[in-house]
Parts: sequence; C-alpha cells; structure tokens
Amino acid sequence: MQLTEYAEKASESFVLPDVCLTIRRMLDDDNSAIEDIATVVSTDPSLTSKLLKLANSPLFRFRSQVDSITKAVNVIGGEALYNLVMAETASSAFSHFSNDDVDLQRFWKLSMYAGLIAKHLAKQSRVRGSERFFLLGLLHNLGELVVAKHQPEAAKACAEYSKQVSPWQKQQQVLGFTYAQCSAEILKAWQLPVQLHYAVENLHNESKALTNKEIAILFTAIRAAAAVVSDGMYQVQDLVNPLVLNSAGLDDESLDDAIHFTTLEANKMLAIMAPSS
Repeated sequence: MQLTEYAEKASESFVLPDVCLTIRRMLDDDNSAIEDIATVVSTDPSLTSKLLKLANSPLFRFRSQVDSITKAVNVIGGEALYNLVMAETASSAFSHFSNDDVDLQRFWKLSMYAGLIAKHLAKQSRVRGSERFFLLGLLHNLGELVVAKHQPEAAKACAEYSKQVSPWQKQQQVLGFTYAQCSAEILKAWQLPVQLHYAVENLHNESKALTNKEIAILFTAIRAAAAVVSDGMYQVQDLVNPLVLNSAGLDDESLDDAIHFTTLEANKMLAIMAPSS
C-alpha cells in the first residue's frame, strides 16, 4: 500500500468529531467569542470532564483549580483548548485503530513520553503555544496503528529494529516511508492546520531539523522518548543529535530536565488519557 492509501483508509474509518471542526472554525472567525467556544465544548459532558482533567494536569500546573470550561478557555486560551480537544480525539483514535499486532501499552508510553518531552522542550525553548507540542508528540506515531491494522506483516517487520537500525530507519526500509510521515498524511486528510502536520511530516529530516526550531524540538523529543522506552536497547545519546538540540537553543541539561519531568509525570497523564484495560 502507498502512503496516501493508508491516510485515505484512516480518514474514512475514523471521522473527526464535529466539536473539533466547529472549534477550529470558531477560532478562525474573528467574530467568535470565548464564551461561545466554551458553550460548544460544554455540550459534551464526557469531553468536558476529560478536558478539565487535562487543564488541571501537569501540562499546565496552574496555581488554582480550573473548574469550568469557560475558565479553562480564559486561562489557557482558545488554541490551547483546541489542542486539548485534539489530544482527547487522539485518545479516541488510538482506541479505534488498536489491534493485537501492536503492543498498545508500549505505543501509549512512547506517544506520551514523546508528547511530554516535546512540550517541555518547547517551553524551555520559549516557543509560543508549547502545549501544541504535546499533541504533536502524542500523534507522531499514529501511523503505526494504521499500518498494523491494514498490513500487519509489514508492521511486524518494522518492529524488528535493532541497536544498529533505528525504528524509523527500519520503517523506511520496509514501507518506503516512516510512521511519522503516515501520521502526517492522516492529519492532512483530516484537514487539520498545517502547523499540526508539517513538523510531524519532517520530524526525521535532519537537515530541516537543523534549520527549523519546531522540527528540531520534535526530532529530539521523539528520539529521547524512543531511547527511554527501549528497555535499554538505546541510550539517549545514541539517538539524539547534539547539533539539532543546539539548533533549538537547547543543551544536554535542558533535555535531561525534560526527561526527568516526563518520568515523574507520564503515569499521571496516562491515567487521564489512556483507555483502561
């Protein structure tokens, strides 16, 4: 199967909830009020509950309790709320595409670590809208679930990486593209904003990572996460390019801090977002 075929099947199989599309339209409309956006979200009690948990999670660390969607929108902003809605949608998509050919516990851990490390690095690098990087890291490997659902033998072959051949190098050898590129193609098919798929599409492109701060952050975060969850196969320094790290205005201490933060907080975030077994 070609890359676009996976994206087409994924977009046909899983349709974005109306609330995602509605909030995006409202954010792009200068006449929309914050209260209107909060009202749209509040019509879904389940989504409201999850978003309030996320707003009070380690992602934001507010001093006071965020106890309403209106307050959440006022405190974190409309774009941040949209990213949280999309993060909750990602959780639903993971459940939809899950199958026996992927270790879902490993998948969730990798996705969560990638998201939290990326968000923390973006914050340290003073990139606006750092919570967007949590969503990008969370979604970067969605392609694995989609490939496994339609071509399980290919996914099994991709899982046979080694210390000498990284996961994304193996994906390129087997599929002709990486899971991240497949994920980006799915995000395009869902008609998400370019800032939510361009960096994912290029996160394994080292030359672009050296010249684009957002790609550099994701490039580094995904590699750090892969090392942390590899059960000792990789060390962080085996996968992370210090030149890319420096191009984002970061250093080894910044990365160590991001990994430490993530190690402390990942289980709390997984408890909020990952489906119960």
